[in-house]
Amino acid sequence: MNNSPIQPECSPPFEEGFLLTLLALACGGLLWLFFPLLPGLFLAILLASSTYSLYEDIQRRLTIGSDRAALIMTVLIFFLVISPLIYLLMATGFRIGEGVRQIQLWAAGFPDLMALKGALAANLDRIPMPEALHVFILDWATSHKEQIGQKAAEVLLFLFRGITNNSLAFFSSLILVVFALFFFYRDGPRLLVRLKHLSPLPNHYDTLFFNRFQALATILTLSTLGIAVLQGASFSLVALFMGLPWFYLGVAIAAASFIPVVGGLIVWGPLAYILYWNGQPGKALFLVVWGAVIIGFVVDNICRPMLIRWLARNFSADKSGDNLQILDHTLLVTLATVGGLISFGIPGLLFGPMIAAMAITIFDLYELRHGHLLDRS
Repeated sequence: MNNSPIQPECSPPFEEGFLLTLLALACGGLLWLFFPLLPGLFLAILLASSTYSLYEDIQRRLTIGSDRAALIMTVLIFFLVISPLIYLLMATGFRIGEGVRQIQLWAAGFPDLMALKGALAANLDRIPMPEALHVFILDWATSHKEQIGQKAAEVLLFLFRGITNNSLAFFSSLILVVFALFFFYRDGPRLLVRLKHLSPLPNHYDTLFFNRFQALATILTLSTLGIAVLQGASFSLVALFMGLPWFYLGVAIAAASFIPVVGGLIVWGPLAYILYWNGQPGKALFLVVWGAVIIGFVVDNICRPMLIRWLARNFSADKSGDNLQILDHTLLVTLATVGGLISFGIPGLLFGPMIAAMAITIFDLYELRHGHLLDRS
């Protein structure tokens, strides 16, 4: 009888390195293939993660299958979140096109330079400025009438083309979002289990990361949408009282509110200037006070942190809210939002803060795993 111990099967040379190379190539190939779709997929993951508890509640209360519950949630997200953005982009494009037409009509409507000079003088008189500057602007504008009209029309056409092109790309991305949402709702738990099995980290670290991601997505999405609805509704009432296009302005303020601190100023600032230019200084002043005090200070600087803290206490992974302090940091959220907007366009308004928050989560996870090696002196 041979009593020699059984030798373990030897792996072929370079097997581990070759397998890791294949794994890196597979991940790189998928990333290259899906790179144009990443913003839409990330937005779908963000929306599905933040509303997954509602999906489970619908499935439980209505006693329906996962397919029907996923379809209901997808339709709800489309009408409540996506369709207002589509309306805003389309309405803004039409208004810019109308602005180009009005500028062209204005430039062609003053064949007499004296009539043009009188119209400009009547408007410049409303703006406080030195007399010498007043005369210079008046003389320069009357002598460059054609160039001013042409340049203004070119600027608006450039903005219109940019909005149209971005809208087409955004619409195609939204189709992907709606399509992916259904499968993320239905197959989300199975995907998470698969990711846990493939991750080299222990399962409890994977669970911590996924729970943190869902908590961040929920708090970020609900707080952003809640502040957007609050600012949009309050500004709509003011616009309705003033006889302005209240629905369009309300949706515009709601979309601009995704940018903390300065978001609403993008809408109500130019609008107040237009009202003042058109001889309505009282309405312009009221709009400035409402925008700066109610929207800019009360809602943005008081209600937003309060809402984030409340959501953090109720939806954070550890129920303490300590891991979500980034969302309550105005400067960091503002920089991350602007960076996301520059990098990803409209979806970046959510991506920026989410990426920054997840980076902080990864730093926390690293500290939790290797905290004993860190020099804390």
